[in-house]
Amino acid sequence: MSLLKKNHILGAGGGALAGGIAGAALGAAIAGPPGMAAGAVAGVALGATAGDRIAEARDQRDNLGHFEQIYLHMPYYLPGHDWNDYRPAYRYGLESYQRHGGEAFAAVESQLQGNWEAHARYGSRLSWEQARPAVEHAWRALDEALRKDRPAAA
Repeated sequence: MSLLKKNHILGAGGGALAGGIAGAALGAAIAGPPGMAAGAVAGVALGATAGDRIAEARDQRDNLGHFEQIYLHMPYYLPGHDWNDYRPAYRYGLESYQRHGGEAFAAVESQLQGNWEAHARYGSRLSWEQARPAVEHAWRALDEALRKDRPAAA
C-alpha cells in the first residue's frame, strides 16, 4: 500500500451504493421506514470508506499512482510530454529520498543532477532542469507522508 493517497472514485462510489442498499434493507427489516433511512445513511458512509480502502489496497501503482493522477495539473508540467517522461522523475525522487532521506534536497541536489544526467532518466525526455521540480515534488511528498506517520517527540 502506498503512503501517498490516490483518488478511488469508483471504488468509493461502488462501496457507497452497495453499503446504502444493504443498510437500507437491514434497517427496514429491523425498524421499518425510519430504520431504512438510518440504515441507508450508515451503509453509504461505511460502504464508501470500505470501497475506498479496498480500491487503494488493490491499486498496484504504489506511490507513483498519486503522481500519475496529478502530473498534468502541476505548474511544472510541460505540454508535449507524457507520463512516460514524468514517471522516471517521480520514481527517481522517491528512490533518492529513500537513499538520502533526512538530508535536505538542496544538500544533495548536485549529486541527484549528476545521477539523472548520467543514467537515472530511464528513457525520459526531460532534462534535469525540466525534471527537477517533479523529483523534488516526489521527495517532499514522501518526506511529509513519513513525518505524519512518525510519533511526535515529547
